[in-house]
Amino acid sequence: MSTNYKPRISDSYHIYYEQEKLWNTITWLGVPCFKFPFDAFMMQEIIYKLQPEFIVETGTAYGGSSIFFASILDLIGKGHIITVDINNKLDKDNWSLPARRLFEKHITFIQGSSTDPEVVSSIFNGVGDSTCLVMLDSWHTKVHVLEELNIYSKLIKPNYYIIVEDTHVNGNPVPWQWGEGPMEAVEGFLKEHSNFQPDLYYERHEMTCNPAGFLKRVK
Repeated sequence: MSTNYKPRISDSYHIYYEQEKLWNTITWLGVPCFKFPFDAFMMQEIIYKLQPEFIVETGTAYGGSSIFFASILDLIGKGHIITVDINNKLDKDNWSLPARRLFEKHITFIQGSSTDPEVVSSIFNGVGDSTCLVMLDSWHTKVHVLEELNIYSKLIKPNYYIIVEDTHVNGNPVPWQWGEGPMEAVEGFLKEHSNFQPDLYYERHEMTCNPAGFLKRVK
């Protein structure tokens, strides 16, 4: 457990929720969407408040979270998503019509590693100088997440966010057997980047996959 993690009233249920893999039962427009409901609602608040021109997502999985974000962008009437994953699990032939329409209108999928120089170059060229939110939800090792943070934080303008997902592993409060993970990456990143800080407002519902992970650029 990180020394920065403070026990919460939701911890017992949080551990049960993870052990039972209840997140694996969530869908959006019929497509698997691996997000805690509390976190998904906080993300839509941020998207609506800031109305970014781009959302960059690492870790596409089956596409449900991208389609969820696209739903918000479609209602706002602006914005595009670039999502990247080493695997292509998108099953567009079996998606609902609304899911396919949102994907075609608002989403670009890139197959590859989020830290591959060619992938990074493609994303940065696509975003350019536009306003951007970043969601990091790929490989959850400290080394990989820290590398992603150092790369993609450069896309973030003041008052925008880079959200590090699954900082709850390694005892924060979820048990974890694979060593240091996203929380430790966040701690290492913040030591070197005083212009970012966790925005605890988006943890106000107590149960979150992302404790200390809603990182706001403050200057």
